[in-house]
Amino acid sequence: MNPQDHHALAEQLLTRAARWMDTTGTPDLTLSERLAHRGADLAEAQVHATLSTLLPVLAPVDLTVFRASLNSLPLGLYTTREAARAHCEVLVRRDTTGGYLGWVPDHGGNDASEDLVVFGPDGDADGPVETITGYLVTPLTVAASYDAEADE
Repeated sequence: MNPQDHHALAEQLLTRAARWMDTTGTPDLTLSERLAHRGADLAEAQVHATLSTLLPVLAPVDLTVFRASLNSLPLGLYTTREAARAHCEVLVRRDTTGGYLGWVPDHGGNDASEDLVVFGPDGDADGPVETITGYLVTPLTVAASYDAEADE
């Protein structure tokens, strides 16, 4: 059921709950039986009214995860960019001594993949050397639902 359906059902239950106190429609029921039916309808109406307001908030949303990889070999998926970076940095430090680590994005957006680069002295007077390590952090969007129009 969608939020609108829950809202409509809550209204119907409230209307029915009010009718339980009308003895003309249910002359064979005792007052305690009518009160019990009324209470059940009011409780169910409250549930549907609550769902009508909570469902839009609880609706599934797309999620971005971050894949750490080495030369296209996936190393892990993480919910934060920082965790994926940390995985790569630990591994590159095992093989590299000295130098400074830096992340170089493919472009300036938040959805950019980042290459891990080691900046270190060259030994020549020309300046530092930039070494691409092959470690990459790539953001991936996990869709909450299928969108048929997105395939076209």
